[in-house]
Amino acid sequence: MKEQHRDLLDALDAIDPAGLSYQEWVDCGMALHESGFTWQDWDEWSRQDSARYHEGECERKWKSFGNGVERITSGTIIQMARERGWYPSQGPVRAIDWDEPIMVGGITPDWVDEEDVDINGGTWHPARELSDYLQTLFDDSDHVCYVNETYEKDGRYMPKRGHWDRTAEQLREELSKCKNDDIGAVLGDWNENAGAWICFNPMDGKGRGNQNVTEYRYALVESDTLEVEKQLGMIKAMKLPCAAVVSSGHKSVHAIVRIDAGSDYALYRKRVEKLYQYCATHGFSPDTANKNPSRLSRMPGITRAGNRQKLLELNIGCKDWDEWEVWIDESEDDLPDEVDCSDWDEPVVLNAPLIGTEDAGLLRQGQKLIVTGDSKMGKSYALIDLAEAVCTGGDWLDMPCAKGKVLYVNLEIEADEFRQRLHTVWNARRDHADAEKINSLRQNFYTWNLRGKARLMKELTPLLIRRVLKHGESGTFVMIIVDPVYKVNGGDDNDSRMVAEFTNAIDRITEECGCAVVYAHHHPKGTSGQKKAMDRMSGSGVYARDADSMCDFTPLEIPEEFRKTHLSGAPAYRVSMTTRSFPTPPEKNVIFSWPRFYLDPTGKLSRFETEGADPFSKAKETRKKESNRVKKEAAELLQNAFDKAIENGCGGEEGYVSMGDLVEYIGTRDDGEKPKDRTIRDWIAKEWSPLGKKSVEYIGYKGKTSTKTVYFDRMKEVEKEFWEDEK
Repeated sequence: MKEQHRDLLDALDAIDPAGLSYQEWVDCGMALHESGFTWQDWDEWSRQDSARYHEGECERKWKSFGNGVERITSGTIIQMARERGWYPSQGPVRAIDWDEPIMVGGITPDWVDEEDVDINGGTWHPARELSDYLQTLFDDSDHVCYVNETYEKDGRYMPKRGHWDRTAEQLREELSKCKNDDIGAVLGDWNENAGAWICFNPMDGKGRGNQNVTEYRYALVESDTLEVEKQLGMIKAMKLPCAAVVSSGHKSVHAIVRIDAGSDYALYRKRVEKLYQYCATHGFSPDTANKNPSRLSRMPGITRAGNRQKLLELNIGCKDWDEWEVWIDESEDDLPDEVDCSDWDEPVVLNAPLIGTEDAGLLRQGQKLIVTGDSKMGKSYALIDLAEAVCTGGDWLDMPCAKGKVLYVNLEIEADEFRQRLHTVWNARRDHADAEKINSLRQNFYTWNLRGKARLMKELTPLLIRRVLKHGESGTFVMIIVDPVYKVNGGDDNDSRMVAEFTNAIDRITEECGCAVVYAHHHPKGTSGQKKAMDRMSGSGVYARDADSMCDFTPLEIPEEFRKTHLSGAPAYRVSMTTRSFPTPPEKNVIFSWPRFYLDPTGKLSRFETEGADPFSKAKETRKKESNRVKKEAAELLQNAFDKAIENGCGGEEGYVSMGDLVEYIGTRDDGEKPKDRTIRDWIAKEWSPLGKKSVEYIGYKGKTSTKTVYFDRMKEVEKEFWEDEK
């Protein structure tokens, strides 16, 4: 693991442990521990803070690391170092740590000019500086709190409670009268090695706590992670709305920034958080201990260890907080400008169709297509078929494709398996032996296999764009296929924010690479036939609304017997297409005869509904099957009973039997029950019954003629009538 973080000690050397809080120092140790270094590495670095270093402390604490739930990674040290102006030396490319923050572009220390900060040169008027500072920051009636007494703690000078009994007007008046700039006569003497401090917000004259602040006007921004000249350069470049900027007399400058929160403490906290976050993202990370409104800042006009706490600037940057917020929005607005209709009479030139024709198209170059269907139904085969059609200028689902380069981002299928699929699908095409097309396929089909290496799409996008553009300028590739979506969207299809991040990343690819992007997504579990095609895909509706075109594969509800006899058991689908740029294409019925989808050549599939279109279809099918089973069973029972009656001499010369004969010889049903005579009569009355009935005359008692109902075999009766007609 240590080998993977070779530059971590270099980054650590850029951090002065003396400038860290206790927790930040411990975090550095935990990050070294997590990255495979030793306690000696931590100890050697910690010795630079001689005032707080204790022999053996690093070794003792090291033994406790790794036992807690929280992990502190190398990204913590990298970020601290970057905030102090460090950048990795040029060398082998390394993977970005998962937790490592990424600094935004634009205003960053390496692009900002240094400002001249000469704190000890030239003529100096301490009393005037302090008076100007007070006049700029405070109203005359504001109580001002300052501290010029100190005590020592761990080798450092710490400020005492201070003084808050005088107003800004009183202090300025006394400063105007002091002789030879002796502000000690006004404020009292201070420790020359420690300097003096002042609260930049007005107080109530009763103390120096947050509860004593009367108005939340300013916040302190201080960061000693860069050279002083670079610090002032960053403050000016970021146009912080500063009332004053004061040198600390050491290695930092203090920017007193206008927050303008009035008496609203919640607003003050919100704005300070935004201020600190903005500075940090631009590589100028403020000391977060300075967030509270009663914080002390260095007082101008004071000397500290022979250096001046000098007032460097007044009223620089934006004039107030509101103006600064507007400036941030404008300066970081990288969106295209709005346009008018002055080109109304000029012809509109659209990108040519990539799939289909101008009259019957599905997708243009530079647009987005989403292909949806059930899991494991063959979407990847369909996309491979599409890619090969584009690479060779062939057809896809009976639509012509423009010829060009394709990059297939394979996130799911093992690399060798994917390569095999390319050959399998190609060999199933009717023109697979065409040497020219094979050559085009070799030149135009590119694969990026990322199984097991997928990231969120917004993280993958810059890497993908860089790889695409290294092959040539924008438009070199005509299509990029991302298969499947769930591997790069964070795993939650219902999180509209994550889905929007995904679609925005796709937009960036189309814009910067000048190509169409096609991506595959799945249906949710269950049937989707009742829904519109654009509503069938899983998760957030953002997917359907965002894509320029959609191609949905929904299975057809086909009886098994038909599937076996007419489709050789293959599944069939209805392809529904929706597009913004062309008339809605007609639906297509296709058969998935592995490994390709083929259009239905007979048109017979059009009579079937999609699965789920009729929510009662399965129940109807079940009832129908049960009804057919019952009919078949009854017919067999009737036929067997009739045949047995005939065998036992019950039929006479005509071959007719009575109901009594049938009742006597009929068998039992599957449920073990023997049908009664009423049930038998009902069965015989049905059109599917193999037996018929009729009335015949006979000579009965005392020679009287009577009629009776007899039962006969319908097929034999038809044969008998046929031969009689022949005679």
